[in-house]
Amino acid sequence: MISKEKKFDSLYAKHWAELYIYAFNVLRDKEIAEDIVQEIFIEYWNRMDDIVIELPRAYFFQSVRNQCAKSLNTRRFDQVQIENIAALIPELDDVQFDLIKQQLLSEIDQTACSLLPDKCLAIFKMRFYEQLSYKEIALKMNVSESTVENQINKALKLLRGNTRYITDFHFSVLLSIMC
Repeated sequence: MISKEKKFDSLYAKHWAELYIYAFNVLRDKEIAEDIVQEIFIEYWNRMDDIVIELPRAYFFQSVRNQCAKSLNTRRFDQVQIENIAALIPELDDVQFDLIKQQLLSEIDQTACSLLPDKCLAIFKMRFYEQLSYKEIALKMNVSESTVENQINKALKLLRGNTRYITDFHFSVLLSIMC
């Protein structure tokens, strides 16, 4: 029979790196990612005698995913990347999701209103708040569709570079969760 220590060491060696990489990719914080993975393994060590886990990798990933979601819920959003929050959204309850969504939308709206020129802001709002197509916006604004596309690209570029917590993500992920 394999000793408790050998079993633990084997699982730790086999899964630590991939769990850390997953946590880091979600959180973008080396220390917090390390802490979460370490805490998962400490908890596992403390419960090894009491639990039987048939799929350790799945168990560890679910545990890390849950801890990352908890960590994101308590952190300021200038410390995280939106695409990683979006990946966790299915794991968040409705209250957590609504809170995150409201904070993100408020930040984007404030930044857009203070940063974008009037015409660009109007087109941005029609596209993402009113869900109008490029063609509908072009007709409403009496401009070409290419002008609408250029203004949307300009708005997204400006917002990507000037929103505190939005640094490296595909803006469409966030905009797809907008009402």
